[in-house]
Amino acid sequence: MRILQLCVRFPPAPGGAETHVHSISKELVERGHDVTVFTSDLYTETPFVRLTEAPDRIDGIPVRRFRAHTMGGEMHYVLVPSLLWRSIKEKVDVVHAHSYGYFHVNAALLMRRLRGVPFVFTPHFHPEWSMWGGSRRRLLRRIYDRLLGPTILDSADRIIGVSRAEMSLMNGGRFAEGRTTIIPNGISPEDFDPPPDGRLFREHCGLGGKVVLFVGRLASNKGLDTLVDSIPKVIAEQDDVKFVLVGQDEGMRESLLEKAKSLGVSDALVFTGHITDDRLFRSAFASSDVFVLPSEYEAFGIVLLEAMMCEKPCIASAVGGTSEAVVHNETGLLVEYGNADELADVISGVLSDPQKAREMGKKGKERVLRKFTWERIAAEIEKVYEELV
Repeated sequence: MRILQLCVRFPPAPGGAETHVHSISKELVERGHDVTVFTSDLYTETPFVRLTEAPDRIDGIPVRRFRAHTMGGEMHYVLVPSLLWRSIKEKVDVVHAHSYGYFHVNAALLMRRLRGVPFVFTPHFHPEWSMWGGSRRRLLRRIYDRLLGPTILDSADRIIGVSRAEMSLMNGGRFAEGRTTIIPNGISPEDFDPPPDGRLFREHCGLGGKVVLFVGRLASNKGLDTLVDSIPKVIAEQDDVKFVLVGQDEGMRESLLEKAKSLGVSDALVFTGHITDDRLFRSAFASSDVFVLPSEYEAFGIVLLEAMMCEKPCIASAVGGTSEAVVHNETGLLVEYGNADELADVISGVLSDPQKAREMGKKGKERVLRKFTWERIAAEIEKVYEELV
């Protein structure tokens, strides 16, 4: 099949949806399909940074990058008009658009309306109340939800959710029978074979002792204030603990550092920024004693799978799709969002029981290999395309 993937950003731009599109496209190419990606020229949206250099082919996938524009400030919205017109002309069997609320999804809608091209939509949905970027951006999103969202959802031939929780939040879960499919996120086992060596990351950051790891954007909806609030209680009960935050700063680093200083725990907090070296990035998971994702909302959370592939116990807020990635008391522990005391107690409990931590990590890896590989996921997506074509 000739398949067009539409996304707001694509590697080397970082992000979960970016990883998803890259991974399924790579697998579909290996399965013999002709896959092309249309995307913007952005490295990050907030701040609005363009890629200075980007290959036009990645892992056998042709990538067309179109110039992005924004209204700026809190009214930030990515506009890619040249992508819209170029997509309409593309001769493909199916178009698969990613990320609810973005301009490029309109291209898939027009391809469906004007030319009858089957339209698959993966929302990677974030509810309006969990958006970052200020009150004006949330207002813009509410307007989108009212005026354009229903049209997009009603026009898609198939909606693929990465979790049941995600779908229940979208439009109150009201979708036509047979148009919604749950296909989760995944990982590539070969990326973790041989197993990453945690010593590489520890030496890179000068770490000893115990490591509590977070990986993700340093954004307001990731629950990082709560994580910092948990530090005093943890270090009062545990010797030599570092809280390491790996990820692109989206405006939170300075406020988190100030909070840590006010609590007297800044020495326990380590920021690495975004890590572009894959070997060093995976080493970060292997270096940790426990992985923590204290988010306000996650549609799923690929980083949880990456941590489990390194046999690490995961602690996550019981929000969105995290409970479909982490099995409570088996592969990790789920906690109440925003409860710093509970988070501290659970982190300290895992650090105090290495045997239980190892058991959780082992079960987590077994579950990921059984249910969450990109090869398996791409095969399920392929079936969706075949049904529509």
